[in-house]
Order: sequence, then structure tokens, then C-alpha cells
Amino acid sequence: MCIKKTAIGIIILTFFALSVFGQDEMFSLIRKINVDHLGTVGQIDGCEFSKDNYYIIASDNHATAKIYIRETGVFVNQVKHIEINNVQFERAAKMNAVGYSYDRKYFYTGINDHGLKLWDAETYTLVRHFNKTAEVDGADFSSDGKWLAMAADSEVHVYRVSDLTLVHKFTHEKGGVNNLDFNHDNTLLASVASKGEVFITRTSDWKRIRRHKLKSSAKRIYFSPEGDLYALSGRDQYCKIHRTSDGEVVADLKHRGNLKMLPGDDYGDENPAIEAMQWSADGNHLFTGGVVDGIMRVWRRADWSLIGYVQAQERNRQIEYIDVSSDNEVIVGGDEGVLYHYRFTPPKLLKPIAQEPDGIVCLEAENYDTSLPQGGHSWTVVSETGAAGGECLQALPNDGVEKDAKFAIYDPLKDAPKLDYRINFTRAGEYHVWIRAKGNESDNAVHVGIDGKKISSSDKIEFPPSTSSYVWSKATKDEEDATISISSIGFHTINVWMDEDGIKLDKILLTPEAGYDPSNVNGGKGPEGSMRKTPDNK
Repeated sequence: MCIKKTAIGIIILTFFALSVFGQDEMFSLIRKINVDHLGTVGQIDGCEFSKDNYYIIASDNHATAKIYIRETGVFVNQVKHIEINNVQFERAAKMNAVGYSYDRKYFYTGINDHGLKLWDAETYTLVRHFNKTAEVDGADFSSDGKWLAMAADSEVHVYRVSDLTLVHKFTHEKGGVNNLDFNHDNTLLASVASKGEVFITRTSDWKRIRRHKLKSSAKRIYFSPEGDLYALSGRDQYCKIHRTSDGEVVADLKHRGNLKMLPGDDYGDENPAIEAMQWSADGNHLFTGGVVDGIMRVWRRADWSLIGYVQAQERNRQIEYIDVSSDNEVIVGGDEGVLYHYRFTPPKLLKPIAQEPDGIVCLEAENYDTSLPQGGHSWTVVSETGAAGGECLQALPNDGVEKDAKFAIYDPLKDAPKLDYRINFTRAGEYHVWIRAKGNESDNAVHVGIDGKKISSSDKIEFPPSTSSYVWSKATKDEEDATISISSIGFHTINVWMDEDGIKLDKILLTPEAGYDPSNVNGGKGPEGSMRKTPDNK
């Protein structure tokens, strides 16, 4: 069924307010679009840009796909996959599959128990109804215009686009197929299913070349733009990055936060999944939807550090779908029933910090790769007499908060503010950790970790209280000297989390020498900060 363009009361709210987290102004909100007129009683389970970035297609909880002009947010048209006008959340009316062909000749809609419909994108008329009684939660066009792959219950069906004939099909173990993705050159097709089964299939002969088995449902899989990695998510807060060549895990992206669904969403689901993921246009960042907190996370591929986030659905709603345009605009749909449309400005990737020939790494606190506010606190640059270079970082606001345990927990609403320093280590082994800082008795401790992990031997580093001068310390609240182990040469990220707010942090120093004391260097200020340069010193 086609509904011609009319005044149907769809409200479009336009904003240009910034939602900024991290080193740079990563996200600017372009607009919100109320796709589901019932709001949180409905939802958006699918949303995509057309491949030429001209349209946005988004689904509601009433078996309807709606089309908008990307540049203006103006509603263009809509199609109904089935006739249903529910007044409450309706699982049978969730439309999980929407998307355009690369030439924008077609778009598709897929829904539970009513197959996939292929529509003429110019006339909005039905071209073909595939597998009319099947559950269709995912589909994808190949970029060369050759194939349309679609879920059909536990099967994957691949059709030739030129004549819409079936060319291949294969079956997952029992559970329904949730997502499909062709890689950059269409030589591989990835598919994931609700019983946790993941297939990578070679398209030249349709041979399965890899199978993963998750403990529970696999939800999303997407190849990176150049195809050398794929991101895989599912239940149990599973979100990992795999190498395409051999399937090995190269990163495990932790997600923590609220897990309780609200009435009107997938209520009663005690094990919500990481439902949404997508790569940035250049593949240098990955966006993930998180748990039931409405927060979209941003991960930096260079070290898989969490570098930013934005509230992209209401706080207790889940993000169901993320898509990214070729020019780095981002749309987010979910259980709020509202489409959030952002402009993403990728933060600059700085050169790594180089280790000194004597093994020392000295970090000027404000020379970070990322400063990530979390838990209502942030590291703020302040001018300070006595600080090296006249500046330091202070954990603000200073309202008596202590994060002895709640850090590196990957819940942005409860975690401690984090600093990242990417370092090229030329020596492995144990390092002694010093900090130069200033503060009173309740503002005098930080945690130091590595590669996003808390380290018990270098947490709770504190210094003698001093509000008048900066002091060096490697002592911890556990009455041990702070140490950290560098397991291998090469790139690692040193992390610093706030323990006690109000602390003024000037320098962090790592040295392999147990007897080294930076307070004896440069009039107490310690060595100059290590330089940023590429491994070939350029």
C-alpha cells in the first residue's frame, strides 16, 4: 500500500545544539524526527540513509516505512508493509529491515511473519513480495548491484537483482537470521542468527568459510569499510572486533549500564543485546548502541578506546539501529520512537608519544589523546602557577566525590572521567608510576591503567596533601609503590581516571628504574614531557 504525500501530522523538531563529549566537538544534533507517532509506546527498529545520501528511510512500530529528505528532514512518502494500526507496542508490527539499493532504484521492507517487500523507489509501488510468511529481520544489497540477500526465518536467500531469481540459500541452526552484510568488494557475506550462530560465506562459490558460535543470540555484524575487520554484537553485552582473515578477536568492547527494559519496549527481556553498531565512513571509529541507556558510544580504532558518547535516545530506552552516511552524518533510532540525526566530526588522531632512550615516558597531563567526561565529572584545563608550562588538569566539579571502585566500569553515567595517552613503547617490562599533582586531603588520588583496564598495582595513587605546591608521588592507598607492566613493545594506551575530584594533575611519569626520583630533576618539575612523533621520528 502507498500513502501519497499529505499533511499527516508528522512533527519534525530541528535543533543545532551541541552534545559534546571527549576531545573535540564530535556530535552536533541536526534534528530530531518523530517517526513513530506513539513515541515510546512505539519504536524505530530500522533506519538507513540511501546510498547517495539523499533520503532517510525509517520504520515505526506499525509496519510502516517512512521516507524523508536528508538535507531538510522533510517527509516525502510512506509505505505500509501490512495493515495494522495498533495503539500500543506490538512485536508483530516491528519492521527490522529497511534499506535502499545502491542505484536507488529499489528499497525494501521486512517484518515478522510477512516476508520482505521490494518497492519501486520512484513510484512507491510494490515490485515483489518474497517469502510471504517468513520472519525477515535483515537484508542487504551488494554494492555492485548484483544481489539482494535476505533473511527468511532461519534461512538466508540470495536473489539476482536483474531478474529477481533465487541463486542461493543456506540455513542457520534453528534460530531466525537477524542481520546480513556484504563486505566492501562483495566477496563475502556475513550473517548472524538468534541461536548465536555466525556465518562468513564466500560469494564466488557460496561456501561457508567460517562459523562462530555465541552463547546466546547474535544481533549485528558489519564489515569495516576496507573489509579487514568485522564488528559482531549480541546478547550478554557481547561486542567484539574480529579480523576478517582468520576470525581472531582483536578487541572486546565492554558495555555496562542499565539492563532493565521499560513497558512499551521489549519488556521482560532479561538479557538485552547490543542491538546497534556501525562504522564511521573512514572506518577509523565504531559507533555502538550500548545497553538500555539510550547512549551511543564511539570507539577509536587506533587503540579501541572509548573516546565519546552522546545521549541518542531517552535515558532508559534502547538504541535499536545506527546508520552512517558516506560524509559522516549519523542517524539513530530506538525505543523512544524518535530519530536522532547528527553530524559527526571525527577527532584528529594525534601522533603517539615516544618513549625516551633511557626508558622514561613523561606525560604532560594536558597533552592527552582523549579526555572523556563521565559520571558527571570531567578533566578541565586550568592555569596554575607552579604547574609545568603553567597549566594542569583538575577533576571538576569538586563536590566531594570519590571513585575508589567505580572506574573503568564502562558505564558512562557512573564511571570516572578518563584520560588517554597513546604511547609507542620500545621496552617491555615493569614500570614505576609517578604522578605530579596538588590538592588537599580529600583531593589527592588518581588511578592509572593500561589499554582501558584497571590495574590493581597502579590504582589509588595518592600524594601528600599540599594546596600550595605540586609534589611527586608513587605511593598508593594500599601502602605499596605504584607499578604497571607493559607486556609487549609497540603501541599501548595509558589511562588515568579520577579517584578523588578536585585533584590538580600536572604530570604522569613511567620509569623502569626503581631508584629514579623525578623530584630531583628540573627544580622539582621533573623531565620535560615526552614528544609526539611517529616511529620513524617524523
